[in-house]
Amino acid sequence: MFSRRRNFTIKDKSNARDVALFVFLKITEENRKSNSILREIFDESDRCGYGLTRTDKAFIERLVIGTLGRMITIDALTEPYLKKPLKAQKPVIRAILRLSVYQILYMDRVPDAAACNEGVRLVKLHGLDGLSGFVNGVLRSMIREKEAEGISEYGLEGFRRYSLPESMYDIIKEDHKEDHERIFEALLIDRRDTVRFNLSRSEGPDAEQRIAESIAEEGFSIVPLDMEALIRENGMEMPSGRLPVVYEITGGGDITKSLAFKKGLITVQDPASALVASYADPKENDTVIDVCAAPGGKAMAMADLMKGKGNIEARDVSAAKTALITDNINRCGFEDINVRVLDALHVDEESFYRADVLIADLPCSGLGVIAKKPDIKLNFMPYSVEELKNLQRDMLSIVSRYVKPKGKLVYSTCTITRAENDENARWISEELGFRLITKGQLLPGEHNDGFYIAVFERKF
Repeated sequence: MFSRRRNFTIKDKSNARDVALFVFLKITEENRKSNSILREIFDESDRCGYGLTRTDKAFIERLVIGTLGRMITIDALTEPYLKKPLKAQKPVIRAILRLSVYQILYMDRVPDAAACNEGVRLVKLHGLDGLSGFVNGVLRSMIREKEAEGISEYGLEGFRRYSLPESMYDIIKEDHKEDHERIFEALLIDRRDTVRFNLSRSEGPDAEQRIAESIAEEGFSIVPLDMEALIRENGMEMPSGRLPVVYEITGGGDITKSLAFKKGLITVQDPASALVASYADPKENDTVIDVCAAPGGKAMAMADLMKGKGNIEARDVSAAKTALITDNINRCGFEDINVRVLDALHVDEESFYRADVLIADLPCSGLGVIAKKPDIKLNFMPYSVEELKNLQRDMLSIVSRYVKPKGKLVYSTCTITRAENDENARWISEELGFRLITKGQLLPGEHNDGFYIAVFERKF
């Protein structure tokens, strides 16, 4: 249960830790989404001149996302040093303790003493001087225990060790009996950004090389990902369409500030998500409908494969979501994508039997993307998986009618639950008049999200 809105403020806008504290409070106390509040704060900093450097922003993002990702573990390790549980502490004190403990336990480049001292400084900055001794005592006690090698997540068991809600831990363990420990570890990896190259935006046989060189010239370090190996590691069949060219960004700052991004030569996209277009394998002049398209990565991947020779309609439920799609396609220059506000639960009779390919990447529990969006764990409820499965079936019952006879329906999710994935794939085959062509579950890994892809052909 999230508390009602409080008047959280940034006391020192040039102090990276104070900005991180504000962002963390907005997420944990007001249920703001991590990606949106971080983007909002960084844009405001650039616009208003807070003085945050590129290094500051990287530190803030690492600190906030990392603490969210390890919060259940941090709480379990911290509470033995408290007289009353963290949930009974003042929100600002609770957040400062969590952020400070994350730095002490998981950020090797931050000296323990600095993490402690800066945490105490934040307490005083926010007018809670009377609690500065308490925070100092807790953090220094944990530092001493760490130095004596007496504090570690490896001393915890089950869901606390892997920092997952207990119900989420149980679902993953049940659904992936052989691979659950691998999944738990992968969901804690500090993931780097990945970008898919829009090869059709750079003509010639050496397009990949020229795009890579342009990125490197701006000071970014990039490494190509082996997409064939990713597919083989997950036991999936190779797609019939061209594999995406995906690179991992290993250094250089915010890739969305690069010229390559601004010119539309690259799209920020996870390698697993980028594979949807390869499995869909659209042909030139096909009609493609993407029913839940925001922010547009899959629609643009389809346009890139079709080299601008097709008819793609990217839809989503609200003007805010379609605005994201429009911004991305305008940046990348894909003129064959039309954007439309339309709820997938709304029956659109004009679309019946129009699509050669229908992309149905539907709302899901998102358990495959927790490494990037750990705030998903904050409001997870076990019954939501069953509710989402039913919502997905309601949507599929409607949008499947848009597929032509012998056309393809590509169902995908960014989750790893059997209810939302294999059970729905079986239901599509049994209830909607489709023949399964191929399916596969990509498990979360060092370089990729957890993702499910199933391709069907309409029987009639």
